[in-house]
Amino acid sequence: MRFDEVFLAKLRKGVALSSVAVLLFVEFSFFCDFFYPFRFLWSQGKTIELFLSLILFFWSLFGTFLIFFSGRSLLRKTTLPFLLFFFLFNIGSFKVSKAPLDFQTADLIVGYFQWWAGAVVENIGLAVLPLFIILIPVIIFVERLPDLLKLNIHEKFYFVSLSAVILTFIGLQYTHGHFDRYPSFFRVPSILAFAGLSHVYDGKKENVRYPGSFDTQVDKIVLIVDESIRADILGINAYEKETTPFLQSLQTGMVNFGLAASSSNCSDYSNLIIRSGLRKDEIPDIDQVSLKKPSIWQFTRKAGYYNVYIDAQSADEWDNYQNFMNKHEASYVDEIVRVRQETAYESDGVAREKLINLLRRPDKTFIMLNKYGIHFPYFRSYPEKYNIFTPTLELGEPMNDREKSLNSFMNGVRWSVDAWFKDLLSEGGDFKTYTFLYTSDHGQNIVDDGTLATHCRPRANRFEGIVPMIVFSNDAAILESFRSVLLTNYDKTNHFQIFPTLLGLSGYQEPWVSHHYGASLSQGPGTSPEFFVGDLHGRGSVNQWVSIFPIENERK
Repeated sequence: MRFDEVFLAKLRKGVALSSVAVLLFVEFSFFCDFFYPFRFLWSQGKTIELFLSLILFFWSLFGTFLIFFSGRSLLRKTTLPFLLFFFLFNIGSFKVSKAPLDFQTADLIVGYFQWWAGAVVENIGLAVLPLFIILIPVIIFVERLPDLLKLNIHEKFYFVSLSAVILTFIGLQYTHGHFDRYPSFFRVPSILAFAGLSHVYDGKKENVRYPGSFDTQVDKIVLIVDESIRADILGINAYEKETTPFLQSLQTGMVNFGLAASSSNCSDYSNLIIRSGLRKDEIPDIDQVSLKKPSIWQFTRKAGYYNVYIDAQSADEWDNYQNFMNKHEASYVDEIVRVRQETAYESDGVAREKLINLLRRPDKTFIMLNKYGIHFPYFRSYPEKYNIFTPTLELGEPMNDREKSLNSFMNGVRWSVDAWFKDLLSEGGDFKTYTFLYTSDHGQNIVDDGTLATHCRPRANRFEGIVPMIVFSNDAAILESFRSVLLTNYDKTNHFQIFPTLLGLSGYQEPWVSHHYGASLSQGPGTSPEFFVGDLHGRGSVNQWVSIFPIENERK
């Protein structure tokens, strides 16, 4: 072989190897802190897990090079499209949410695949469509690459690449998902399998152990958990647009705590925390205490309340549970009402009518209402006559236009929050003594950072955790107890104060409640208004607290 041919052959190999190295470097740069799992395992004294993970990490790097350069075979032809798909899938995830696929997102995909797939196609499909248009050309090119480069690597070495998929899955299991810094060819299928096979406790709840007496404060306790309501876009919280004119007109019967922090930026985790009373210092909940502790239903039943759960997100014929509720928890609910309507934005109206009827009954009742609220795409969350702020998103239009998305969201607020409370409170003349505690499960990213994912993502911005916290009551003494701390608690409350507040309203003694479950809304929260990002039960490498205020995030 002539010198120039040898030189060109070496040059081709050098360029090819360097290109894959650059590809890996770019992909690993998707992580905001690539070395976090290394430091975490070391700090926890898990040196064996770290050592084995490092070996597996380098094995996966070797496997990545062999994806591109091992000899052509039937096995490689049939499996290569899947590996390349997972690679482009990870790029799409980063394009949408500024973060690679994490355990929390994988768990969402596996658990609610049909809903997730529909949401992706309708809301962000056009943004990632180019990646999948080039998938077939990329597959053809990479499949022929070994012949084009004439690297002469035997086809049997491709087993390293395939084994890396299995080994990274084992590695994720072994480290509880904390070490997940692998190339996406192997990381994505492994983390999806890990999420699908990951176990959460689904058994009976512990019994309530309360030795004291009861001093019931109110006949009707209503916890209203809205969907995706961002508190800083409510006019009642000084937003520039009139999104809540009715609430702003109320002179009595309400105490507004301003901006509050959700417990999580994901619906299922925040609802579980609210129902279980999990404390902030118990997160991450590795032992899944939140799934074993007595739920709010057990406490209110013990206090003599009739329990009603109104679910405006599920239809009656679905007969399902959501947000980690199971049949054991549901056994403490006396009445479950599912009112999701075919026209989605009508669901909350039906729920409101059911709530009104319950508020007129004479018996002591605890009611939890999960509203339909404002699901994306936002234009489905309100009727056409509430198209007040324009221009808005249209059917099939991706939500990457912030002005249109924000206008659609504000229209949803006018319908789902302001008009809903107006119609509810207008019937309040014959209600029994009541207290409503109103919040939302999480906030929303409305293209605020240029990304399309709205919530429940690993690199959350502060808007995903900003929720309302408002108390409504027709009892002056109860309102005064909350109003007396408003000056010190305004813009500082959080989801973790809801459970102790409900216990206090239902008659449990305050010292016992504070000791076991922390501060209520009538006390100072004692901690910064921030929300947890990552898997509540400690799986995966995402584990951080995000403040709802920008200055505090800059200090971290």
